[in-house]
Amino acid sequence: MIELEDKLLKYCLENILSLTEASQRWGLSEATIRMGIHRDRFIEGEEIRKSGKIWLITYQAMERVYGKEPKKNEDV
Repeated sequence: MIELEDKLLKYCLENILSLTEASQRWGLSEATIRMGIHRDRFIEGEEIRKSGKIWLITYQAMERVYGKEPKKNEDV
């Protein structure tokens, strides 16, 4: 049971991003995402929330507003 709870917690945490991480992963500026927040493109309390000075956003919210996360080009 504890193993399942650990996996669930890890899944939940992997789906919450800081604006910095979200902007890097989607290739957008933080200003673009902040503009989306101020234009009410995200549901506050469900998709985004502010923790101190840091905005947190769900992976699903980023996909809903900006589309799928771009594939990374890996040089091999």
